[in-house]
Amino acid sequence: MTLSTTAPRDAKESSKEVLEAEALLASEHGGEDGSRLTTDVKDSVIGAQIATSGTWTVGARVISRIIDLITMVMLAHILHPKDFGLIAIAMTVIYIVEAALELPVSQALIRLSVIQPAHYNTAFTLGLIRGLLLSVIVCLVSWPFARFYGDMHLVPLVCALSIAPASRGMVSPRLADFSKNFNFVPDFTMEFFGKLAAFFTAISLALLTHSYWAVAAGTLVAPVTSTLISYILAPYRPRLSLAELPSFSGFLGWITAAQIVGSINWQADRLMLGKLTSRSALGLFTAANDTSNVPLAALLTPIMRPLLSAFTVLRPDPPRLARSYQTSAGAIITLALPILVGESLIADPFVRLVFGQKWMGSALYLRWLALSLIPTLFAAPLGALVMAFGKTNIFFKRNLFEISIKLPLVVIGALRFGFMGVIVARSISEVATVCFCMVIVRRLLGISIGKQLFTAWRSIISVAVMAGVLFAILPFCTRSTETFGLAIGTLFAIFVACIAYGATLFTLWFAVGVPHGIEAIAALKLKSLLRIRDHAPTEVIS
Repeated sequence: MTLSTTAPRDAKESSKEVLEAEALLASEHGGEDGSRLTTDVKDSVIGAQIATSGTWTVGARVISRIIDLITMVMLAHILHPKDFGLIAIAMTVIYIVEAALELPVSQALIRLSVIQPAHYNTAFTLGLIRGLLLSVIVCLVSWPFARFYGDMHLVPLVCALSIAPASRGMVSPRLADFSKNFNFVPDFTMEFFGKLAAFFTAISLALLTHSYWAVAAGTLVAPVTSTLISYILAPYRPRLSLAELPSFSGFLGWITAAQIVGSINWQADRLMLGKLTSRSALGLFTAANDTSNVPLAALLTPIMRPLLSAFTVLRPDPPRLARSYQTSAGAIITLALPILVGESLIADPFVRLVFGQKWMGSALYLRWLALSLIPTLFAAPLGALVMAFGKTNIFFKRNLFEISIKLPLVVIGALRFGFMGVIVARSISEVATVCFCMVIVRRLLGISIGKQLFTAWRSIISVAVMAGVLFAILPFCTRSTETFGLAIGTLFAIFVACIAYGATLFTLWFAVGVPHGIEAIAALKLKSLLRIRDHAPTEVIS
Protein backbone atom coordinates (compact mmCIF):
# COMPACT_ATOMS: atom_id res chain seq x y z
CA MET A 1 0.00 0.00 0.00
CA THR A 2 1.42 3.38 -0.97
CA LEU A 3 1.34 6.48 1.15
CA SER A 4 -1.21 8.03 -1.17
CA THR A 5 -3.94 6.03 0.55
CA THR A 6 -3.39 7.83 3.83
CA ALA A 7 -4.59 11.28 2.84
CA PRO A 8 -8.35 10.61 3.02
CA ARG A 9 -7.85 8.70 6.26
CA ASP A 10 -6.02 11.65 7.85
CA ALA A 11 -8.78 14.03 6.81
CA LYS A 12 -11.44 11.70 8.19
CA GLU A 13 -9.61 11.31 11.50
CA SER A 14 -9.14 15.06 11.81
CA SER A 15 -12.85 15.65 11.27
CA LYS A 16 -13.64 12.97 13.82
CA GLU A 17 -11.39 14.67 16.38
CA VAL A 18 -13.19 17.97 15.88
CA LEU A 19 -16.65 16.41 16.23
CA GLU A 20 -15.70 14.43 19.33
CA ALA A 21 -14.16 17.45 21.02
CA GLU A 22 -17.15 19.65 20.18
CA ALA A 23 -19.60 17.07 21.53
CA LEU A 24 -17.63 16.59 24.75
CA LEU A 25 -17.30 20.28 25.53
CA ALA A 26 -20.88 21.07 24.52
CA SER A 27 -22.17 18.37 26.89
CA GLU A 28 -19.99 19.63 29.71
CA HIS A 29 -20.65 23.36 29.32
CA GLY A 30 -23.72 23.73 27.09
CA GLY A 31 -25.34 26.92 25.76
CA GLU A 32 -23.21 29.91 24.82
CA ASP A 33 -20.19 28.63 26.70
CA GLY A 34 -20.34 25.47 24.61
CA SER A 35 -20.46 27.51 21.41
CA ARG A 36 -17.53 29.62 22.53
CA LEU A 37 -15.51 26.57 23.45
CA THR A 38 -16.38 24.95 20.14
CA THR A 39 -14.55 27.77 18.37
CA ASP A 40 -11.62 27.38 20.75
CA VAL A 41 -11.50 23.64 20.07
CA LYS A 42 -11.58 24.19 16.32
CA ASP A 43 -8.73 26.68 16.66
CA SER A 44 -6.76 24.26 18.81
CA VAL A 45 -7.37 21.31 16.46
CA ILE A 46 -6.31 23.37 13.43
CA GLY A 47 -3.33 24.54 15.45
CA ALA A 48 -2.53 20.92 16.26
CA GLN A 49 -2.82 20.01 12.58
CA ILE A 50 -0.43 22.83 11.68
CA ALA A 51 1.94 21.76 14.43
CA THR A 52 1.86 18.11 13.35
CA SER A 53 2.26 18.82 9.65
CA GLY A 54 4.80 21.49 10.43
CA THR A 55 6.75 18.97 12.49
CA TRP A 56 7.00 16.67 9.47
CA THR A 57 7.98 19.40 7.03
CA VAL A 58 10.34 21.17 9.38
CA GLY A 59 11.77 17.80 10.43
CA ALA A 60 12.37 16.90 6.80
CA ARG A 61 14.02 20.23 6.11
CA VAL A 62 16.13 20.14 9.28
CA ILE A 63 17.36 16.64 8.46
CA SER A 64 18.04 17.61 4.85
CA ARG A 65 19.92 20.71 5.97
CA ILE A 66 21.95 18.65 8.39
CA ILE A 67 22.84 16.33 5.49
CA ASP A 68 23.62 19.42 3.36
CA LEU A 69 25.85 20.79 6.09
CA ILE A 70 27.67 17.48 6.55
CA THR A 71 28.11 17.26 2.78
CA MET A 72 29.43 20.82 2.58
CA VAL A 73 31.80 20.25 5.49
CA MET A 74 33.23 17.06 4.00
CA LEU A 75 33.57 18.68 0.58
CA ALA A 76 35.24 21.70 2.20
CA HIS A 77 37.96 19.43 3.56
CA ILE A 78 38.43 17.71 0.19
CA LEU A 79 38.06 20.64 -2.20
CA HIS A 80 39.16 24.31 -2.11
CA PRO A 81 37.27 27.61 -1.69
CA LYS A 82 37.81 28.42 -5.38
CA ASP A 83 35.80 25.30 -6.34
CA PHE A 84 32.84 26.56 -4.32
CA GLY A 85 33.32 30.01 -5.84
CA LEU A 86 33.03 28.60 -9.36
CA ILE A 87 29.85 26.69 -8.45
CA ALA A 88 28.44 29.84 -6.84
CA ILE A 89 28.94 31.81 -10.06
CA ALA A 90 27.39 29.03 -12.15
CA MET A 91 24.38 28.82 -9.87
CA THR A 92 23.60 32.54 -10.16
CA VAL A 93 22.31 32.17 -13.71
CA ILE A 94 20.40 29.03 -12.67
CA TYR A 95 18.77 30.84 -9.76
CA ILE A 96 17.80 33.82 -11.90
CA VAL A 97 16.22 31.81 -14.71
CA GLU A 98 14.58 29.37 -12.28
CA ALA A 99 13.07 32.17 -10.21
CA ALA A 100 11.90 34.03 -13.32
CA LEU A 101 10.16 30.88 -14.57
CA GLU A 102 8.85 29.75 -11.19
CA LEU A 103 5.36 28.23 -11.46
CA PRO A 104 3.91 27.39 -8.02
CA VAL A 105 1.36 24.98 -9.46
CA SER A 106 1.22 23.01 -6.21
CA GLN A 107 0.04 26.07 -4.28
CA ALA A 108 -2.48 26.81 -7.02
CA LEU A 109 -3.85 23.28 -6.71
CA ILE A 110 -4.13 23.54 -2.92
CA ARG A 111 -6.31 26.63 -3.24
CA LEU A 112 -8.86 24.78 -5.42
CA SER A 113 -11.90 23.54 -3.50
CA VAL A 114 -12.15 20.45 -5.75
CA ILE A 115 -9.25 19.09 -7.80
CA GLN A 116 -10.26 17.32 -11.02
CA PRO A 117 -8.01 15.05 -13.15
CA ALA A 118 -7.79 17.85 -15.71
CA HIS A 119 -6.22 20.08 -13.06
CA TYR A 120 -3.48 17.50 -12.44
CA ASN A 121 -2.82 17.17 -16.17
CA THR A 122 -2.60 20.93 -16.61
CA ALA A 123 -0.26 21.23 -13.63
CA PHE A 124 2.03 18.52 -15.04
CA THR A 125 2.03 20.06 -18.52
CA LEU A 126 2.91 23.49 -17.13
CA GLY A 127 5.77 21.95 -15.16
CA LEU A 128 7.07 20.14 -18.24
CA ILE A 129 6.92 23.27 -20.43
CA ARG A 130 8.62 25.27 -17.74
CA GLY A 131 11.41 22.68 -17.34
CA LEU A 132 12.15 22.49 -21.06
CA LEU A 133 12.07 26.26 -21.44
CA LEU A 134 14.37 26.71 -18.45
CA SER A 135 16.98 24.29 -19.78
CA VAL A 136 16.95 25.84 -23.25
CA ILE A 137 17.34 29.40 -21.92
CA VAL A 138 20.15 28.43 -19.54
CA CYS A 139 22.05 26.60 -22.27
CA LEU A 140 21.68 29.56 -24.63
CA VAL A 141 23.08 32.06 -22.14
CA SER A 142 25.85 29.79 -20.81
CA TRP A 143 28.42 30.84 -23.43
CA PRO A 144 28.06 34.66 -23.09
CA PHE A 145 27.84 34.16 -19.33
CA ALA A 146 31.15 32.27 -19.32
CA ARG A 147 32.77 34.92 -21.55
CA PHE A 148 31.65 37.66 -19.15
CA TYR A 149 33.40 35.93 -16.24
CA GLY A 150 36.38 34.84 -18.33
CA ASP A 151 36.06 31.14 -17.51
CA MET A 152 34.84 28.73 -20.20
CA HIS A 153 34.52 25.92 -17.63
CA LEU A 154 31.19 27.57 -16.84
CA VAL A 155 29.59 26.49 -20.15
CA PRO A 156 29.23 22.73 -19.48
CA LEU A 157 28.76 23.39 -15.76
CA VAL A 158 25.81 25.76 -16.23
CA CYS A 159 24.19 23.50 -18.84
CA ALA A 160 24.41 20.47 -16.57
CA LEU A 161 23.13 22.34 -13.52
CA SER A 162 19.99 23.39 -15.45
CA ILE A 163 18.67 19.83 -15.03
CA ALA A 164 18.19 20.37 -11.29
CA PRO A 165 15.54 23.15 -11.38
CA ALA A 166 13.88 21.56 -14.42
CA SER A 167 13.34 18.31 -12.52
CA ARG A 168 12.15 20.13 -9.37
CA GLY A 169 9.19 21.52 -11.26
CA MET A 170 8.05 18.11 -12.51
CA VAL A 171 7.11 16.37 -9.26
CA SER A 172 3.84 14.47 -9.18
CA PRO A 173 0.94 16.98 -9.08
CA ARG A 174 -1.04 14.58 -6.90
CA LEU A 175 1.15 15.58 -3.96
CA ALA A 176 -1.34 18.45 -3.58
CA ASP A 177 -3.82 15.91 -2.15
CA PHE A 178 -1.56 15.42 0.85
CA SER A 179 -1.04 19.13 1.42
CA LYS A 180 -4.78 19.82 1.41
CA ASN A 181 -5.14 17.24 4.20
CA PHE A 182 -2.20 18.45 6.31
CA ASN A 183 -0.23 15.29 5.50
CA PHE A 184 3.41 16.04 4.73
CA VAL A 185 4.96 12.61 5.24
CA PRO A 186 5.67 12.33 1.48
CA ASP A 187 7.60 15.63 1.60
CA PHE A 188 9.70 14.22 4.41
CA THR A 189 10.40 11.02 2.48
CA MET A 190 11.28 12.82 -0.76
CA GLU A 191 13.53 15.32 1.00
CA PHE A 192 15.38 12.71 3.02
CA PHE A 193 16.15 10.23 0.25
CA GLY A 194 16.97 12.98 -2.25
CA LYS A 195 19.55 14.51 0.08
CA LEU A 196 20.93 11.12 1.04
CA ALA A 197 21.50 10.25 -2.63
CA ALA A 198 23.16 13.63 -3.17
CA PHE A 199 25.45 13.07 -0.18
CA PHE A 200 26.79 9.73 -1.37
CA THR A 201 27.16 10.97 -4.95
CA ALA A 202 29.00 14.18 -4.06
CA ILE A 203 31.37 12.63 -1.53
CA SER A 204 32.19 9.67 -3.77
CA LEU A 205 33.02 11.92 -6.73
CA ALA A 206 34.99 14.34 -4.57
CA LEU A 207 37.20 11.53 -3.25
CA LEU A 208 37.69 10.13 -6.75
CA THR A 209 38.18 13.33 -8.74
CA HIS A 210 38.86 16.22 -6.29
CA SER A 211 36.88 18.32 -8.76
CA TYR A 212 34.12 20.94 -8.46
CA TRP A 213 31.98 18.51 -10.46
CA ALA A 214 31.37 16.68 -7.19
CA VAL A 215 29.41 19.68 -5.90
CA ALA A 216 27.54 19.93 -9.19
CA ALA A 217 26.65 16.23 -9.14
CA GLY A 218 25.20 16.50 -5.65
CA THR A 219 23.17 19.51 -6.72
CA LEU A 220 21.70 17.49 -9.62
CA VAL A 221 21.04 14.17 -7.91
CA ALA A 222 18.91 15.50 -5.03
CA PRO A 223 15.99 16.96 -7.06
CA VAL A 224 16.05 14.18 -9.66
CA THR A 225 15.78 11.53 -6.92
CA SER A 226 13.03 13.44 -5.09
CA THR A 227 11.02 13.80 -8.29
CA LEU A 228 11.23 10.08 -9.07
CA ILE A 229 10.14 9.22 -5.52
CA SER A 230 7.16 11.60 -5.78
CA TYR A 231 5.60 9.35 -8.44
CA ILE A 232 5.95 6.34 -6.14
CA LEU A 233 4.32 8.11 -3.20
CA ALA A 234 1.67 9.93 -5.24
CA PRO A 235 1.08 7.78 -8.35
CA TYR A 236 0.14 9.75 -11.44
CA ARG A 237 0.15 8.83 -15.12
CA PRO A 238 1.35 11.92 -17.02
CA ARG A 239 -1.03 13.35 -19.62
CA LEU A 240 -0.46 16.50 -21.63
CA SER A 241 -3.30 18.98 -21.36
CA LEU A 242 -3.90 22.68 -20.75
CA ALA A 243 -7.68 22.34 -20.40
CA GLU A 244 -7.70 23.97 -16.95
CA LEU A 245 -5.19 26.69 -17.71
CA PRO A 246 -7.65 29.46 -16.61
CA SER A 247 -7.59 27.96 -13.10
CA PHE A 248 -3.83 28.65 -12.97
CA SER A 249 -3.22 31.65 -15.20
CA GLY A 250 -4.56 34.35 -12.89
CA PHE A 251 -2.75 32.86 -9.94
CA LEU A 252 0.54 32.36 -11.76
CA GLY A 253 0.67 35.63 -13.68
CA TRP A 254 1.63 37.87 -10.78
CA ILE A 255 3.86 35.16 -9.32
CA THR A 256 5.90 35.11 -12.54
CA ALA A 257 6.21 38.89 -12.60
CA ALA A 258 7.24 38.92 -8.95
CA GLN A 259 9.81 36.19 -9.51
CA ILE A 260 11.43 38.02 -12.42
CA VAL A 261 11.99 41.05 -10.21
CA GLY A 262 12.91 38.90 -7.22
CA SER A 263 15.43 36.81 -9.15
CA ILE A 264 17.41 39.90 -10.09
CA ASN A 265 17.11 41.16 -6.54
CA TRP A 266 18.30 37.92 -4.91
CA GLN A 267 21.31 37.34 -7.15
CA ALA A 268 22.51 40.86 -7.94
CA ASP A 269 25.09 40.88 -5.18
CA ARG A 270 26.55 37.49 -6.13
CA LEU A 271 26.71 38.47 -9.80
CA MET A 272 28.70 41.59 -8.92
CA LEU A 273 30.96 39.89 -6.40
CA GLY A 274 31.74 37.12 -8.89
CA LYS A 275 33.09 39.76 -11.26
CA LEU A 276 34.85 41.95 -8.68
CA THR A 277 36.50 39.33 -6.45
CA SER A 278 38.52 36.14 -6.75
CA ARG A 279 36.95 32.68 -6.87
CA SER A 280 38.46 31.84 -3.48
CA ALA A 281 37.06 34.96 -1.80
CA LEU A 282 33.65 34.31 -3.32
CA GLY A 283 33.85 30.71 -2.10
CA LEU A 284 34.41 31.92 1.48
CA PHE A 285 31.46 34.31 1.24
CA THR A 286 29.24 31.64 -0.32
CA ALA A 287 30.03 29.13 2.43
CA ALA A 288 29.15 31.73 5.08
CA ASN A 289 26.00 32.75 3.23
CA ASP A 290 24.79 29.16 2.80
CA THR A 291 25.53 28.33 6.43
CA SER A 292 23.72 31.42 7.74
CA ASN A 293 20.66 30.48 5.70
CA VAL A 294 20.37 26.97 7.14
CA PRO A 295 18.01 27.94 10.04
CA LEU A 296 15.62 29.89 7.80
CA ALA A 297 15.67 27.26 5.08
CA ALA A 298 15.05 24.54 7.66
CA LEU A 299 12.25 26.33 9.52
CA LEU A 300 10.52 28.83 7.23
CA THR A 301 10.42 27.19 3.81
CA PRO A 302 8.73 23.92 4.88
CA ILE A 303 6.24 25.56 7.26
CA MET A 304 4.78 27.69 4.46
CA ARG A 305 2.79 24.83 2.93
CA PRO A 306 1.03 23.85 6.19
CA LEU A 307 0.37 27.54 6.85
CA LEU A 308 -1.10 27.98 3.36
CA SER A 309 -3.45 25.06 4.00
CA ALA A 310 -4.46 26.42 7.42
CA PHE A 311 -4.90 30.03 6.27
CA THR A 312 -7.04 28.83 3.36
CA VAL A 313 -9.31 26.95 5.80
CA LEU A 314 -9.57 29.97 8.14
CA ARG A 315 -9.99 32.60 5.42
CA PRO A 316 -13.80 32.89 5.85
CA ASP A 317 -13.28 33.73 9.56
CA PRO A 318 -11.07 36.88 9.76
CA PRO A 319 -10.71 37.01 13.58
CA ARG A 320 -9.50 33.41 13.76
CA LEU A 321 -7.25 33.96 10.75
CA ALA A 322 -5.68 36.98 12.46
CA ARG A 323 -5.09 34.97 15.63
CA SER A 324 -3.58 32.12 13.63
CA TYR A 325 -1.26 34.52 11.79
CA GLN A 326 -0.06 36.08 15.04
CA THR A 327 0.49 32.68 16.63
CA SER A 328 2.44 31.48 13.58
CA ALA A 329 4.56 34.63 13.41
CA GLY A 330 5.33 34.41 17.12
CA ALA A 331 6.26 30.74 16.87
CA ILE A 332 8.64 31.37 13.96
CA ILE A 333 10.40 34.18 15.84
CA THR A 334 10.59 32.06 19.00
CA LEU A 335 12.26 29.20 17.13
CA ALA A 336 14.50 31.05 14.65
CA LEU A 337 15.65 34.17 16.52
CA PRO A 338 17.82 32.39 19.12
CA ILE A 339 19.36 30.24 16.37
CA LEU A 340 20.38 33.24 14.25
CA VAL A 341 21.75 35.18 17.23
CA GLY A 342 23.56 32.10 18.54
CA GLU A 343 24.93 31.37 15.07
CA SER A 344 26.38 34.86 14.93
CA LEU A 345 28.02 34.65 18.35
CA ILE A 346 29.68 31.26 17.81
CA ALA A 347 30.82 31.99 14.23
CA ASP A 348 34.57 31.82 14.98
CA PRO A 349 34.70 28.49 16.87
CA PHE A 350 32.06 27.03 14.53
CA VAL A 351 34.07 27.74 11.36
CA ARG A 352 37.29 26.58 13.02
CA LEU A 353 35.72 23.30 14.12
CA VAL A 354 33.53 22.49 11.16
CA PHE A 355 35.30 23.86 8.09
CA GLY A 356 38.91 24.08 9.19
CA GLN A 357 41.56 26.76 9.35
CA LYS A 358 41.62 27.45 5.59
CA TRP A 359 38.01 28.65 5.82
CA MET A 360 38.46 31.07 8.76
CA GLY A 361 38.02 34.01 6.40
CA SER A 362 34.30 33.18 6.25
CA ALA A 363 33.75 33.57 10.03
CA LEU A 364 33.39 37.35 9.88
CA TYR A 365 30.86 37.09 7.05
CA LEU A 366 28.88 34.41 8.89
CA ARG A 367 28.63 36.58 12.01
CA TRP A 368 27.02 39.48 10.21
CA LEU A 369 25.06 37.53 7.60
CA ALA A 370 23.22 35.67 10.38
CA LEU A 371 22.18 38.95 12.01
CA SER A 372 21.12 40.43 8.66
CA LEU A 373 18.43 37.72 8.36
CA ILE A 374 16.64 38.63 11.60
CA PRO A 375 14.23 41.23 10.11
CA THR A 376 12.83 38.54 7.78
CA LEU A 377 11.36 36.68 10.76
CA PHE A 378 8.90 39.43 11.65
CA ALA A 379 6.81 38.97 8.51
CA ALA A 380 7.66 35.36 7.69
CA PRO A 381 4.07 33.99 7.30
CA LEU A 382 3.08 36.75 4.85
CA GLY A 383 3.76 34.55 1.81
CA ALA A 384 1.28 31.90 2.92
CA LEU A 385 -1.26 34.58 3.84
CA VAL A 386 -1.04 36.28 0.45
CA MET A 387 -1.40 32.93 -1.32
CA ALA A 388 -4.46 32.08 0.78
CA PHE A 389 -6.11 35.36 -0.21
CA GLY A 390 -5.10 34.86 -3.84
CA LYS A 391 -3.64 38.38 -3.96
CA THR A 392 -0.39 37.38 -5.60
CA ASN A 393 0.11 40.87 -7.04
CA ILE A 394 1.39 41.73 -3.56
CA PHE A 395 4.48 39.60 -4.23
CA PHE A 396 5.28 41.75 -7.24
CA LYS A 397 4.82 44.98 -5.27
CA ARG A 398 6.97 43.69 -2.42
CA ASN A 399 9.80 42.55 -4.68
CA LEU A 400 9.68 45.77 -6.68
CA PHE A 401 9.88 47.78 -3.45
CA GLU A 402 12.80 45.68 -2.20
CA ILE A 403 14.83 45.87 -5.40
CA SER A 404 14.38 49.64 -5.61
CA ILE A 405 16.13 49.92 -2.25
CA LYS A 406 18.54 46.99 -2.34
CA LEU A 407 19.99 47.21 -5.86
CA PRO A 408 21.53 50.71 -5.62
CA LEU A 409 22.81 49.95 -2.12
CA VAL A 410 24.36 46.67 -3.25
CA VAL A 411 26.07 48.34 -6.21
CA ILE A 412 27.56 51.06 -3.99
CA GLY A 413 28.42 48.63 -1.21
CA ALA A 414 30.09 46.06 -3.49
CA LEU A 415 32.12 48.63 -5.41
CA ARG A 416 33.34 50.56 -2.36
CA PHE A 417 33.39 48.11 0.52
CA GLY A 418 33.27 44.62 -1.01
CA PHE A 419 31.58 41.82 0.93
CA MET A 420 30.83 43.85 4.07
CA GLY A 421 29.23 46.56 1.94
CA VAL A 422 26.91 43.93 0.45
CA ILE A 423 25.97 42.65 3.92
CA VAL A 424 25.11 46.16 5.11
CA ALA A 425 23.06 46.76 1.95
CA ARG A 426 21.16 43.53 2.57
CA SER A 427 20.44 44.51 6.16
CA ILE A 428 19.04 47.91 5.27
CA SER A 429 16.85 46.53 2.50
CA GLU A 430 15.56 43.73 4.77
CA VAL A 431 14.46 46.23 7.43
CA ALA A 432 12.71 48.41 4.85
CA THR A 433 11.02 45.42 3.21
CA VAL A 434 9.73 43.96 6.47
CA CYS A 435 8.13 47.34 7.26
CA PHE A 436 6.41 47.20 3.87
CA CYS A 437 5.21 43.66 4.61
CA MET A 438 3.81 44.68 7.99
CA VAL A 439 1.74 47.37 6.31
CA ILE A 440 0.31 44.70 4.00
CA VAL A 441 -0.57 42.48 6.97
CA ARG A 442 -2.30 45.42 8.65
CA ARG A 443 -4.42 45.96 5.54
CA LEU A 444 -5.30 42.28 5.14
CA LEU A 445 -5.94 41.34 8.78
CA GLY A 446 -6.19 44.60 10.70
CA ILE A 447 -3.21 43.77 12.95
CA SER A 448 -1.32 46.92 13.90
CA ILE A 449 2.40 47.21 13.17
CA GLY A 450 3.14 47.57 16.86
CA LYS A 451 1.29 44.35 17.61
CA GLN A 452 3.20 42.54 14.87
CA LEU A 453 6.54 43.80 16.20
CA PHE A 454 5.85 42.80 19.78
CA THR A 455 3.98 39.57 19.14
CA ALA A 456 7.05 37.71 20.35
CA TRP A 457 8.33 40.15 22.98
CA ARG A 458 8.99 37.28 25.37
CA SER A 459 11.29 35.70 22.79
CA ILE A 460 13.13 38.98 22.22
CA ILE A 461 13.83 39.43 25.94
CA SER A 462 14.82 35.78 26.28
CA VAL A 463 17.24 36.06 23.35
CA ALA A 464 18.81 39.16 24.93
CA VAL A 465 19.40 37.16 28.12
CA MET A 466 20.74 34.21 26.11
CA ALA A 467 23.10 36.46 24.13
CA GLY A 468 24.43 38.04 27.32
CA VAL A 469 25.13 34.63 28.85
CA LEU A 470 26.75 33.27 25.67
CA PHE A 471 28.85 36.40 25.16
CA ALA A 472 30.11 36.17 28.76
CA ILE A 473 31.04 32.49 28.84
CA LEU A 474 32.15 31.81 25.25
CA PRO A 475 35.69 33.25 25.58
CA PHE A 476 36.35 31.00 28.59
CA CYS A 477 34.85 27.92 26.92
CA THR A 478 36.73 28.24 23.62
CA ARG A 479 40.28 28.88 24.83
CA SER A 480 41.52 25.41 23.88
CA THR A 481 43.61 25.06 20.75
CA GLU A 482 42.85 21.33 20.57
CA THR A 483 39.89 20.28 18.44
CA PHE A 484 38.33 18.07 21.12
CA GLY A 485 38.64 20.69 23.86
CA LEU A 486 37.28 23.40 21.58
CA ALA A 487 34.30 21.21 20.58
CA ILE A 488 33.45 20.37 24.21
CA GLY A 489 33.74 24.00 25.27
CA THR A 490 31.60 25.26 22.39
CA LEU A 491 28.90 22.65 23.00
CA PHE A 492 28.86 23.48 26.72
CA ALA A 493 28.44 27.18 25.96
CA ILE A 494 25.57 26.41 23.56
CA PHE A 495 23.93 24.16 26.16
CA VAL A 496 24.09 26.87 28.86
CA ALA A 497 22.74 29.44 26.38
CA CYS A 498 19.80 27.16 25.50
CA ILE A 499 18.99 26.69 29.18
CA ALA A 500 19.09 30.45 29.73
CA TYR A 501 16.79 31.05 26.75
CA GLY A 502 14.28 28.35 27.66
CA ALA A 503 14.17 29.28 31.35
CA THR A 504 13.65 32.97 30.61
CA LEU A 505 11.01 32.26 27.97
CA PHE A 506 8.87 30.01 30.17
CA THR A 507 9.32 32.26 33.21
CA LEU A 508 7.91 35.19 31.25
CA TRP A 509 5.13 32.98 29.87
CA PHE A 510 4.03 31.95 33.36
CA ALA A 511 4.36 35.54 34.60
CA VAL A 512 1.79 36.80 32.07
CA GLY A 513 -0.73 34.02 32.71
CA VAL A 514 0.20 31.25 30.24
CA PRO A 515 -1.35 32.80 27.11
CA HIS A 516 -1.89 30.93 23.85
CA GLY A 517 1.30 30.55 21.85
CA ILE A 518 4.14 28.21 21.06
CA GLU A 519 4.93 27.86 24.77
CA ALA A 520 1.41 26.53 25.33
CA ILE A 521 1.76 24.07 22.47
CA ALA A 522 5.13 22.93 23.84
CA ALA A 523 3.63 22.53 27.33
CA LEU A 524 0.75 20.46 25.99
CA LYS A 525 3.11 18.29 23.97
CA LEU A 526 5.23 17.74 27.07
CA LYS A 527 2.15 16.78 29.09
CA SER A 528 1.14 14.38 26.36
CA LEU A 529 4.57 12.77 26.34
CA LEU A 530 4.44 12.41 30.12
CA ARG A 531 0.89 11.01 29.89
CA ILE A 532 -0.51 13.70 32.14
CA ARG A 533 -4.20 14.34 31.52
CA ASP A 534 -5.24 17.95 31.41
CA HIS A 535 -8.90 18.27 32.41
CA ALA A 536 -9.03 22.00 31.65
CA PRO A 537 -7.26 22.50 28.31
CA THR A 538 -8.85 25.88 27.66
CA GLU A 539 -6.86 27.37 30.53
CA VAL A 540 -3.78 27.03 28.35
CA ILE A 541 -4.97 27.30 24.77
CA SER A 542 -7.89 29.70 24.87
